[in-house]
Amino acid sequence: MKRNTAKQNEQGGVSMPGTFGAVLLFALPTWLTSLFNTLYTIVDGIFVSCYAGTDALAAINTVYPLVNILTAAALLFATGGSAIAAIALESRDQDRANRAFSVSMTVPIVLGSCFSAAVLAFFPSILAFLGATDRTMADCRIYALCWLLGCPAAIGKELFSCFIRVDGSPAYSFATALSGGIANIVLDWLFIGVFGMGVLGAGLATVLGLVLSCVMGIIWLLLPGRKLHFHLSGFSLSFALRLAANGLSECVDHIAAAVTTIVFNRAALSLAGEDGIAAVSIIMYLQFLVIGVYFGYSQGISPLLGYGLGCGDHAYCRALERHSRTFLLVLPPLLYGLTFLSAPVLAGFFAAEGSHVLALSVHGLRLYGLGFLFCGWNIFSAIRLTAYGRGHRAGLITFLRSFFLLLLFLWLLPGLFGLDGIWLSVPCAELFTLPVSLFFLHRDHAGERISISRRDTLAA
Repeated sequence: MKRNTAKQNEQGGVSMPGTFGAVLLFALPTWLTSLFNTLYTIVDGIFVSCYAGTDALAAINTVYPLVNILTAAALLFATGGSAIAAIALESRDQDRANRAFSVSMTVPIVLGSCFSAAVLAFFPSILAFLGATDRTMADCRIYALCWLLGCPAAIGKELFSCFIRVDGSPAYSFATALSGGIANIVLDWLFIGVFGMGVLGAGLATVLGLVLSCVMGIIWLLLPGRKLHFHLSGFSLSFALRLAANGLSECVDHIAAAVTTIVFNRAALSLAGEDGIAAVSIIMYLQFLVIGVYFGYSQGISPLLGYGLGCGDHAYCRALERHSRTFLLVLPPLLYGLTFLSAPVLAGFFAAEGSHVLALSVHGLRLYGLGFLFCGWNIFSAIRLTAYGRGHRAGLITFLRSFFLLLLFLWLLPGLFGLDGIWLSVPCAELFTLPVSLFFLHRDHAGERISISRRDTLAA
Protein backbone atom coordinates (compact mmCIF):
# COMPACT_ATOMS: atom_id res chain seq x y z
CA MET A 1 0.00 0.00 0.00
CA LYS A 2 1.64 3.24 -1.14
CA ARG A 3 0.09 5.74 1.26
CA ASN A 4 2.35 6.74 4.12
CA THR A 5 -0.29 8.50 6.19
CA ALA A 6 -3.92 7.94 6.94
CA LYS A 7 -6.27 9.08 4.24
CA GLN A 8 -9.02 11.44 5.36
CA ASN A 9 -11.99 10.83 3.14
CA GLU A 10 -13.49 14.11 1.96
CA GLN A 11 -17.01 12.82 1.80
CA GLY A 12 -17.58 10.92 4.99
CA GLY A 13 -14.72 12.22 7.13
CA VAL A 14 -13.55 8.73 8.07
CA SER A 15 -9.82 8.26 8.61
CA MET A 16 -8.72 5.39 6.36
CA PRO A 17 -5.33 3.86 7.26
CA GLY A 18 -2.76 4.14 4.50
CA THR A 19 0.11 1.73 5.19
CA PHE A 20 -0.44 -1.97 5.80
CA GLY A 21 0.95 -1.54 9.31
CA ALA A 22 -1.70 1.10 9.97
CA VAL A 23 -4.35 -1.24 8.57
CA LEU A 24 -3.25 -3.95 10.98
CA LEU A 25 -3.45 -1.46 13.85
CA PHE A 26 -6.97 -0.53 12.74
CA ALA A 27 -7.96 -4.21 12.63
CA LEU A 28 -6.17 -5.07 15.89
CA PRO A 29 -9.04 -4.17 18.27
CA THR A 30 -11.45 -6.30 16.23
CA TRP A 31 -8.89 -9.09 16.12
CA LEU A 32 -8.42 -8.89 19.88
CA THR A 33 -12.18 -8.76 20.38
CA SER A 34 -12.60 -11.98 18.42
CA LEU A 35 -9.73 -13.68 20.24
CA PHE A 36 -10.89 -12.46 23.63
CA ASN A 37 -14.43 -13.69 22.98
CA THR A 38 -12.85 -17.02 22.10
CA LEU A 39 -10.68 -16.96 25.21
CA TYR A 40 -13.48 -16.43 27.67
CA THR A 41 -15.59 -19.07 25.93
CA ILE A 42 -12.69 -21.49 26.39
CA VAL A 43 -12.21 -20.45 30.02
CA ASP A 44 -15.94 -21.16 30.52
CA GLY A 45 -15.32 -24.70 29.28
CA ILE A 46 -12.18 -25.16 31.37
CA PHE A 47 -13.95 -24.22 34.60
CA VAL A 48 -16.90 -26.49 33.80
CA SER A 49 -14.75 -29.49 32.88
CA CYS A 50 -12.40 -29.08 35.86
CA TYR A 51 -15.04 -28.48 38.54
CA ALA A 52 -18.15 -30.19 37.13
CA GLY A 53 -16.65 -32.90 34.89
CA THR A 54 -16.65 -33.73 31.21
CA ASP A 55 -20.31 -34.79 31.28
CA ALA A 56 -21.20 -31.19 32.15
CA LEU A 57 -18.99 -30.02 29.27
CA ALA A 58 -20.82 -32.43 26.97
CA ALA A 59 -24.15 -30.97 28.17
CA ILE A 60 -23.06 -27.45 27.20
CA ASN A 61 -22.05 -28.61 23.74
CA THR A 62 -25.35 -30.47 23.35
CA VAL A 63 -27.44 -27.31 23.75
CA TYR A 64 -25.01 -25.02 21.94
CA PRO A 65 -27.02 -25.21 18.69
CA LEU A 66 -29.57 -22.99 20.44
CA VAL A 67 -26.80 -20.45 21.07
CA ASN A 68 -25.77 -20.70 17.41
CA ILE A 69 -29.30 -19.86 16.29
CA LEU A 70 -29.52 -16.82 18.59
CA THR A 71 -26.13 -15.64 17.33
CA ALA A 72 -27.26 -16.21 13.74
CA ALA A 73 -30.25 -13.90 14.27
CA ALA A 74 -27.87 -11.20 15.53
CA LEU A 75 -25.20 -11.58 12.84
CA LEU A 76 -27.76 -11.68 10.03
CA PHE A 77 -28.28 -7.96 10.66
CA ALA A 78 -25.05 -7.07 12.46
CA THR A 79 -22.79 -7.93 9.51
CA GLY A 80 -25.25 -7.21 6.70
CA GLY A 81 -26.54 -3.96 8.19
CA SER A 82 -23.14 -2.67 9.30
CA ALA A 83 -21.64 -3.23 5.83
CA ILE A 84 -24.43 -1.25 4.17
CA ALA A 85 -24.16 1.44 6.87
CA ALA A 86 -20.41 1.77 6.16
CA ILE A 87 -21.02 2.17 2.42
CA ALA A 88 -23.79 4.72 3.08
CA LEU A 89 -21.62 6.76 5.45
CA GLU A 90 -18.88 7.10 2.84
CA SER A 91 -21.47 8.05 0.23
CA ARG A 92 -22.80 10.82 2.51
CA ASP A 93 -26.18 9.12 2.81
CA GLN A 94 -26.67 9.67 6.53
CA ASP A 95 -30.35 8.77 6.50
CA ARG A 96 -29.70 5.35 4.96
CA ALA A 97 -26.88 4.68 7.41
CA ASN A 98 -29.14 5.53 10.36
CA ARG A 99 -31.94 3.38 8.97
CA ALA A 100 -29.58 0.42 8.54
CA PHE A 101 -28.37 0.85 12.12
CA SER A 102 -31.85 1.26 13.63
CA VAL A 103 -33.50 -1.63 11.80
CA SER A 104 -30.55 -3.90 12.53
CA MET A 105 -30.73 -3.11 16.25
CA THR A 106 -34.45 -3.86 16.46
CA VAL A 107 -35.47 -6.77 14.22
CA PRO A 108 -33.06 -9.49 15.45
CA ILE A 109 -33.98 -8.92 19.11
CA VAL A 110 -37.64 -9.45 18.22
CA LEU A 111 -36.80 -12.56 16.17
CA GLY A 112 -34.56 -13.98 18.88
CA SER A 113 -37.16 -13.44 21.58
CA CYS A 114 -39.81 -15.22 19.50
CA PHE A 115 -37.44 -18.13 18.93
CA SER A 116 -36.67 -18.38 22.66
CA ALA A 117 -40.37 -18.43 23.51
CA ALA A 118 -41.00 -21.19 20.96
CA VAL A 119 -38.17 -23.33 22.36
CA LEU A 120 -39.44 -22.92 25.93
CA ALA A 121 -42.90 -24.03 24.82
CA PHE A 122 -41.46 -27.40 23.67
CA PHE A 123 -38.45 -27.53 25.96
CA PRO A 124 -38.12 -31.25 26.87
CA SER A 125 -38.73 -32.49 23.32
CA ILE A 126 -36.22 -30.07 21.83
CA LEU A 127 -33.51 -31.01 24.34
CA ALA A 128 -34.05 -34.69 23.55
CA PHE A 129 -33.81 -33.94 19.83
CA LEU A 130 -30.50 -32.10 20.40
CA GLY A 131 -29.06 -35.26 21.92
CA ALA A 132 -29.48 -34.85 25.68
CA THR A 133 -29.12 -38.19 27.46
CA ASP A 134 -30.17 -39.29 30.94
CA ARG A 135 -26.67 -38.37 32.17
CA THR A 136 -26.73 -34.86 30.70
CA MET A 137 -30.42 -33.83 30.59
CA ALA A 138 -30.47 -31.83 33.86
CA ASP A 139 -27.38 -29.81 32.94
CA CYS A 140 -28.70 -29.28 29.38
CA ARG A 141 -31.92 -27.84 30.77
CA ILE A 142 -30.12 -25.40 33.08
CA TYR A 143 -27.61 -24.08 30.53
CA ALA A 144 -30.19 -23.71 27.77
CA LEU A 145 -32.56 -21.83 30.09
CA CYS A 146 -29.85 -19.29 30.95
CA TRP A 147 -29.19 -18.50 27.29
CA LEU A 148 -32.86 -18.36 26.28
CA LEU A 149 -33.75 -15.93 29.07
CA GLY A 150 -30.63 -13.89 28.29
CA CYS A 151 -31.48 -13.71 24.58
CA PRO A 152 -31.74 -9.87 24.28
CA ALA A 153 -28.29 -9.43 25.85
CA ALA A 154 -26.72 -12.14 23.67
CA ILE A 155 -28.07 -10.55 20.49
CA GLY A 156 -27.47 -6.96 21.57
CA LYS A 157 -23.81 -7.64 22.33
CA GLU A 158 -23.16 -8.86 18.76
CA LEU A 159 -25.01 -5.89 17.24
CA PHE A 160 -23.18 -3.28 19.29
CA SER A 161 -19.83 -4.91 18.52
CA CYS A 162 -20.27 -4.52 14.74
CA PHE A 163 -21.88 -1.07 14.62
CA ILE A 164 -19.50 0.54 17.09
CA ARG A 165 -16.64 -0.49 14.76
CA VAL A 166 -18.41 0.97 11.73
CA ASP A 167 -18.98 4.19 13.66
CA GLY A 168 -15.19 4.52 13.84
CA SER A 169 -14.56 3.26 17.39
CA PRO A 170 -12.98 -0.21 17.14
CA ALA A 171 -11.16 0.35 20.44
CA TYR A 172 -14.45 0.97 22.26
CA SER A 173 -15.90 -2.12 20.58
CA PHE A 174 -13.00 -4.10 22.00
CA ALA A 175 -13.59 -2.55 25.42
CA THR A 176 -17.19 -3.81 25.41
CA ALA A 177 -16.00 -7.35 24.70
CA LEU A 178 -13.13 -7.03 27.18
CA SER A 179 -15.37 -5.91 30.03
CA GLY A 180 -17.92 -8.65 29.43
CA GLY A 181 -15.21 -11.27 29.02
CA ILE A 182 -13.38 -10.34 32.21
CA ALA A 183 -16.68 -10.34 34.08
CA ASN A 184 -17.46 -13.79 32.69
CA ILE A 185 -14.08 -15.20 33.75
CA VAL A 186 -14.28 -13.72 37.26
CA LEU A 187 -17.85 -14.92 37.72
CA ASP A 188 -16.91 -18.37 36.39
CA TRP A 189 -14.26 -18.61 39.10
CA LEU A 190 -16.68 -17.33 41.73
CA PHE A 191 -19.80 -19.30 40.77
CA ILE A 192 -18.14 -22.56 39.69
CA GLY A 193 -14.83 -22.66 41.53
CA VAL A 194 -15.86 -21.08 44.85
CA PHE A 195 -19.60 -21.70 45.15
CA GLY A 196 -19.64 -25.00 43.22
CA MET A 197 -22.67 -24.03 41.10
CA GLY A 198 -21.58 -26.14 38.10
CA VAL A 199 -23.38 -25.58 34.82
CA LEU A 200 -25.76 -23.06 36.42
CA GLY A 201 -22.77 -20.95 37.42
CA ALA A 202 -21.36 -21.13 33.88
CA GLY A 203 -24.67 -20.04 32.38
CA LEU A 204 -25.14 -17.16 34.81
CA ALA A 205 -21.56 -15.97 34.39
CA THR A 206 -21.88 -15.92 30.61
CA VAL A 207 -25.22 -14.09 30.55
CA LEU A 208 -24.10 -11.49 33.11
CA GLY A 209 -20.96 -10.86 31.04
CA LEU A 210 -23.13 -10.31 27.97
CA VAL A 211 -25.35 -7.93 29.93
CA LEU A 212 -22.31 -5.85 30.91
CA SER A 213 -21.21 -5.64 27.25
CA CYS A 214 -24.71 -4.49 26.30
CA VAL A 215 -24.69 -1.82 29.01
CA MET A 216 -21.46 -0.45 27.56
CA GLY A 217 -23.13 -0.46 24.13
CA ILE A 218 -26.04 1.55 25.51
CA ILE A 219 -23.57 4.01 27.03
CA TRP A 220 -22.02 4.38 23.56
CA LEU A 221 -25.48 5.33 22.22
CA LEU A 222 -25.48 8.28 24.62
CA LEU A 223 -22.00 9.55 23.73
CA PRO A 224 -21.68 12.74 21.64
CA GLY A 225 -20.03 12.81 18.23
CA ARG A 226 -21.37 9.52 16.91
CA LYS A 227 -22.01 9.10 13.19
CA LEU A 228 -24.86 6.60 13.63
CA HIS A 229 -28.10 7.52 15.34
CA PHE A 230 -31.10 5.41 16.32
CA HIS A 231 -34.52 6.13 14.84
CA LEU A 232 -37.22 4.02 13.21
CA SER A 233 -38.74 6.51 10.79
CA GLY A 234 -38.99 5.15 7.28
CA PHE A 235 -38.86 1.50 8.36
CA SER A 236 -39.81 -0.90 5.56
CA LEU A 237 -39.91 -4.67 5.27
CA SER A 238 -38.06 -4.59 1.95
CA PHE A 239 -35.18 -2.64 3.50
CA ALA A 240 -35.00 -5.05 6.44
CA LEU A 241 -34.88 -7.98 4.02
CA ARG A 242 -32.10 -6.27 2.05
CA LEU A 243 -30.03 -5.90 5.20
CA ALA A 244 -30.69 -9.52 6.12
CA ALA A 245 -29.74 -10.73 2.64
CA ASN A 246 -26.37 -9.00 2.88
CA GLY A 247 -25.67 -10.70 6.21
CA LEU A 248 -26.68 -14.10 4.91
CA SER A 249 -23.15 -15.52 5.07
CA GLU A 250 -22.72 -15.08 8.82
CA CYS A 251 -26.26 -16.29 9.48
CA VAL A 252 -25.79 -19.40 7.36
CA ASP A 253 -22.52 -20.08 9.14
CA HIS A 254 -24.17 -20.19 12.56
CA ILE A 255 -27.33 -21.98 11.45
CA ALA A 256 -25.09 -24.55 9.79
CA ALA A 257 -23.03 -24.78 12.97
CA ALA A 258 -26.22 -25.55 14.88
CA VAL A 259 -27.19 -28.34 12.51
CA THR A 260 -23.72 -29.82 12.15
CA THR A 261 -23.12 -29.72 15.92
CA ILE A 262 -26.19 -31.91 16.35
CA VAL A 263 -24.86 -34.29 13.69
CA PHE A 264 -21.36 -34.21 15.24
CA ASN A 265 -22.74 -35.00 18.68
CA ARG A 266 -24.97 -37.83 17.49
CA ALA A 267 -22.19 -39.40 15.42
CA ALA A 268 -19.68 -39.13 18.28
CA LEU A 269 -22.25 -40.49 20.75
CA SER A 270 -22.86 -43.54 18.57
CA LEU A 271 -19.12 -44.25 18.17
CA ALA A 272 -17.69 -43.26 21.56
CA GLY A 273 -20.57 -42.48 23.94
CA GLU A 274 -20.60 -39.37 26.16
CA ASP A 275 -16.77 -39.32 25.98
CA GLY A 276 -17.11 -38.74 22.25
CA ILE A 277 -19.36 -35.72 22.80
CA ALA A 278 -16.91 -34.40 25.39
CA ALA A 279 -14.06 -34.74 22.86
CA VAL A 280 -16.14 -32.90 20.24
CA SER A 281 -16.73 -30.15 22.81
CA ILE A 282 -13.02 -29.76 23.54
CA ILE A 283 -12.07 -29.66 19.85
CA MET A 284 -14.82 -27.10 19.13
CA TYR A 285 -13.54 -24.89 21.94
CA LEU A 286 -9.95 -25.07 20.73
CA GLN A 287 -10.73 -24.51 17.07
CA PHE A 288 -12.25 -21.15 18.09
CA LEU A 289 -8.71 -19.98 18.84
CA VAL A 290 -7.63 -20.43 15.23
CA ILE A 291 -10.73 -19.32 13.36
CA GLY A 292 -10.87 -16.36 15.75
CA VAL A 293 -7.64 -15.16 14.14
CA TYR A 294 -9.14 -15.41 10.65
CA PHE A 295 -12.48 -13.88 11.62
CA GLY A 296 -10.84 -11.13 13.65
CA TYR A 297 -8.58 -10.03 10.80
CA SER A 298 -11.29 -10.28 8.12
CA GLN A 299 -13.93 -8.46 10.17
CA GLY A 300 -11.34 -5.90 11.22
CA ILE A 301 -10.65 -4.75 7.65
CA SER A 302 -14.26 -5.19 6.52
CA PRO A 303 -15.22 -1.56 7.37
CA LEU A 304 -12.19 -0.34 5.40
CA LEU A 305 -13.32 -2.27 2.33
CA GLY A 306 -16.78 -0.74 2.76
CA TYR A 307 -15.30 2.75 3.14
CA GLY A 308 -13.15 2.27 0.05
CA LEU A 309 -16.14 1.11 -1.97
CA GLY A 310 -18.32 3.92 -0.65
CA CYS A 311 -15.92 6.65 -1.78
CA GLY A 312 -15.01 4.88 -5.05
CA ASP A 313 -11.37 4.25 -4.13
CA HIS A 314 -10.98 0.86 -5.80
CA ALA A 315 -7.17 1.05 -5.69
CA TYR A 316 -7.39 1.20 -1.89
CA CYS A 317 -9.60 -1.92 -1.84
CA ARG A 318 -7.25 -3.80 -4.17
CA ALA A 319 -4.25 -2.91 -1.99
CA LEU A 320 -6.04 -4.30 1.06
CA GLU A 321 -6.81 -7.49 -0.84
CA ARG A 322 -3.18 -7.96 -1.98
CA HIS A 323 -1.88 -7.72 1.57
CA SER A 324 -4.61 -10.05 2.79
CA ARG A 325 -3.59 -12.71 0.29
CA THR A 326 -0.02 -12.55 1.56
CA PHE A 327 -1.31 -12.77 5.12
CA LEU A 328 -3.33 -15.90 4.24
CA LEU A 329 -0.39 -17.59 2.51
CA VAL A 330 1.93 -17.23 5.49
CA LEU A 331 -0.31 -17.69 8.53
CA PRO A 332 -2.21 -21.02 8.01
CA PRO A 333 0.84 -23.36 8.00
CA LEU A 334 2.12 -21.67 11.14
CA LEU A 335 -1.22 -22.05 12.92
CA TYR A 336 -1.59 -25.71 11.99
CA GLY A 337 1.96 -26.53 13.05
CA LEU A 338 1.37 -24.85 16.39
CA THR A 339 -1.92 -26.71 16.83
CA PHE A 340 -0.36 -30.09 16.04
CA LEU A 341 2.50 -29.63 18.50
CA SER A 342 0.47 -28.12 21.33
CA ALA A 343 -2.58 -30.41 21.07
CA PRO A 344 -1.72 -32.47 24.22
CA VAL A 345 -1.19 -29.32 26.29
CA LEU A 346 -4.33 -27.56 25.04
CA ALA A 347 -6.60 -30.57 25.47
CA GLY A 348 -5.04 -31.19 28.88
CA PHE A 349 -6.70 -28.02 30.20
CA PHE A 350 -10.07 -29.75 29.76
CA ALA A 351 -9.49 -33.46 30.35
CA ALA A 352 -7.60 -35.43 33.01
CA GLU A 353 -4.18 -36.83 32.11
CA GLY A 354 -4.40 -40.39 30.83
CA SER A 355 -8.17 -40.23 30.33
CA HIS A 356 -10.00 -41.60 27.31
CA VAL A 357 -11.41 -38.13 26.62
CA LEU A 358 -7.90 -36.64 26.45
CA ALA A 359 -6.68 -39.28 24.00
CA LEU A 360 -9.72 -38.79 21.76
CA SER A 361 -9.30 -35.00 21.85
CA VAL A 362 -5.58 -34.91 20.98
CA HIS A 363 -5.91 -37.32 18.08
CA GLY A 364 -9.08 -35.63 16.83
CA LEU A 365 -7.65 -32.11 17.03
CA ARG A 366 -4.64 -33.05 14.90
CA LEU A 367 -6.92 -34.36 12.15
CA TYR A 368 -9.60 -31.68 12.51
CA GLY A 369 -6.90 -29.00 12.46
CA LEU A 370 -5.98 -29.79 8.85
CA GLY A 371 -8.94 -27.59 7.98
CA PHE A 372 -7.05 -24.59 9.40
CA LEU A 373 -4.87 -24.69 6.27
CA PHE A 374 -7.85 -23.73 4.08
CA CYS A 375 -10.57 -22.10 6.19
CA GLY A 376 -8.83 -18.70 6.38
CA TRP A 377 -9.29 -18.19 2.63
CA ASN A 378 -12.95 -19.20 2.82
CA ILE A 379 -13.66 -16.93 5.79
CA PHE A 380 -11.90 -13.92 4.24
CA SER A 381 -13.61 -14.40 0.89
CA ALA A 382 -17.07 -14.52 2.49
CA ILE A 383 -16.54 -11.48 4.74
CA ARG A 384 -14.99 -9.52 1.86
CA LEU A 385 -18.03 -10.15 -0.34
CA THR A 386 -20.33 -9.09 2.50
CA ALA A 387 -18.36 -5.84 2.88
CA TYR A 388 -18.93 -5.17 -0.83
CA GLY A 389 -22.68 -5.71 -0.48
CA ARG A 390 -22.64 -9.16 -2.11
CA GLY A 391 -23.98 -11.18 0.77
CA HIS A 392 -25.67 -13.74 -1.48
CA ARG A 393 -22.30 -14.88 -2.85
CA ALA A 394 -20.78 -14.86 0.61
CA GLY A 395 -23.71 -17.02 1.70
CA LEU A 396 -22.87 -19.56 -1.01
CA ILE A 397 -19.32 -19.95 0.32
CA THR A 398 -20.56 -20.34 3.87
CA PHE A 399 -23.32 -22.74 2.84
CA LEU A 400 -20.77 -25.00 1.15
CA ARG A 401 -18.11 -25.04 3.88
CA SER A 402 -20.35 -25.03 6.92
CA PHE A 403 -23.37 -26.98 5.80
CA PHE A 404 -23.70 -28.86 2.52
CA LEU A 405 -20.17 -30.25 2.13
CA LEU A 406 -19.72 -30.72 5.86
CA LEU A 407 -22.92 -32.77 6.17
CA LEU A 408 -21.98 -34.72 3.06
CA PHE A 409 -18.60 -35.73 4.51
CA LEU A 410 -20.11 -36.40 7.93
CA TRP A 411 -22.41 -38.84 6.16
CA LEU A 412 -19.69 -40.48 4.05
CA LEU A 413 -16.48 -40.56 6.08
CA PRO A 414 -17.46 -42.11 9.45
CA GLY A 415 -18.65 -45.21 7.61
CA LEU A 416 -15.21 -45.51 6.02
CA PHE A 417 -12.89 -44.36 8.83
CA GLY A 418 -14.96 -44.54 12.01
CA LEU A 419 -14.34 -41.72 14.50
CA ASP A 420 -11.48 -40.40 12.34
CA GLY A 421 -14.07 -39.75 9.63
CA ILE A 422 -15.80 -37.27 11.95
CA TRP A 423 -12.60 -35.30 12.48
CA LEU A 424 -11.67 -35.36 8.77
CA SER A 425 -15.06 -34.09 7.59
CA VAL A 426 -14.19 -30.45 8.38
CA PRO A 427 -10.84 -30.38 6.49
CA CYS A 428 -12.54 -32.02 3.49
CA ALA A 429 -15.38 -29.48 3.52
CA GLU A 430 -12.93 -26.55 3.72
CA LEU A 431 -10.72 -27.98 0.95
CA PHE A 432 -13.58 -28.51 -1.49
CA THR A 433 -14.96 -25.00 -0.79
CA LEU A 434 -11.59 -23.40 -1.48
CA PRO A 435 -11.89 -23.33 -5.31
CA VAL A 436 -15.19 -21.43 -5.04
CA SER A 437 -13.64 -18.87 -2.67
CA LEU A 438 -10.61 -18.39 -4.92
CA PHE A 439 -12.90 -17.98 -7.94
CA PHE A 440 -14.76 -15.11 -6.27
CA LEU A 441 -11.52 -13.55 -5.04
CA HIS A 442 -10.26 -13.53 -8.64
CA ARG A 443 -13.51 -12.57 -10.36
CA ASP A 444 -15.02 -9.96 -8.01
CA HIS A 445 -12.03 -7.71 -7.65
CA ALA A 446 -12.44 -4.08 -6.60
CA GLY A 447 -13.20 -2.12 -9.75
CA GLU A 448 -15.99 -2.07 -12.30
CA ARG A 449 -17.84 -5.10 -10.96
CA ILE A 450 -17.73 -3.79 -7.40
CA SER A 451 -18.98 -0.39 -8.58
CA ILE A 452 -22.07 -2.17 -9.89
CA SER A 453 -22.46 -3.78 -6.46
CA ARG A 454 -22.24 -0.37 -4.84
CA ARG A 455 -25.06 1.04 -6.98
CA ASP A 456 -27.21 -1.99 -6.23
CA THR A 457 -26.56 -1.67 -2.49
CA LEU A 458 -27.41 2.02 -2.29
CA ALA A 459 -30.51 1.53 -4.42
CA ALA A 460 -31.93 -1.01 -1.96
